[in-house]
Amino acid sequence: MKAMPSRETSDDADIRRVEMLFDSLPSSIVVALISVFLCFLVLFDTVDLAILKAWTAFMLSVLAVRVWIWHMFGNLDRQAENVRRWEWLFAAGALLTGIGWGALFGPLYAPPAHPDAQMFVALMVVITAFTGTVFLALSHITFWLFITPTLLPAIAHYTSSLGRDAQWPVIAAACCIAVFIIVQRRLYQSTTANLKRSTEAESLLAEQQAIFDSSPMGIAVIDHKQVVKCNARLGEMLGRRIQDLTSSHLYNHFVSTAEADQFLADSKDAFDRGQPAQGMYRLRRADGTQFWAELSGRKMQEGITRSVWMISDVTLRVANERRAHKRD
Repeated sequence: MKAMPSRETSDDADIRRVEMLFDSLPSSIVVALISVFLCFLVLFDTVDLAILKAWTAFMLSVLAVRVWIWHMFGNLDRQAENVRRWEWLFAAGALLTGIGWGALFGPLYAPPAHPDAQMFVALMVVITAFTGTVFLALSHITFWLFITPTLLPAIAHYTSSLGRDAQWPVIAAACCIAVFIIVQRRLYQSTTANLKRSTEAESLLAEQQAIFDSSPMGIAVIDHKQVVKCNARLGEMLGRRIQDLTSSHLYNHFVSTAEADQFLADSKDAFDRGQPAQGMYRLRRADGTQFWAELSGRKMQEGITRSVWMISDVTLRVANERRAHKRD
């Protein structure tokens, strides 16, 4: 049965989701600045200049506040409880931005004498809604607080201005909203699923590393006659630092070349049969003294030359067996 993810793992995934949401903010701010600049240029001669300036000032102020929120979040000691509050703060900034874009179909909407400007506004709102869907997909709250004030003024405008003829524009708007919702849901589900898997994998790796480091037995990963990874216990047994053991040649730790060759031959024979290898061999410490060690290992995967070994000092056991044999 598949293990249920722990609450801690779920919280970690939620923290990373909000972090990714904030990580996307600089890109969305750049896109918003470009869009505001284009709107100012296109609408400069079509709407009241005072209103256009006020709208531009509002948008730039909101974007500045959102950048400040992003900066403060970057210095935050993140925990599940306060991260959710910051997500709401992020959503509030998106709401104000959406209200600003919705104003394009309000006081900033071009008069009938400028159909090209009207078309620009319609396209700008749709494009802005779609980019918002992508950038804000990781938060349901933020998505709805942005998309609603962005699109509702457009729907209300076409409904009131076209009357009975608004049927097809309203249907088109509804289809657009449905597409945005589907895109947002799909991005949210796929991203959060990946986050949960990666968080669970990292948690498992952390647990395995803790076991690896605290094991009372020496552990080594060997590849092509070299030690590529080991724990502190093996370093204690051999009287060497982990840094010195890593990438060291296997022959350096056996009493003789013949003993190392015997170990390699025994392990190859066992691995070729698909079985774990096990045997006792004499190893040499850094000070030149030797001891008997029991090595048991298993090949990590088919087609991979790496193997993992458990190593224990059995010098006392060998001595006791020899004394018992002499008495017999």
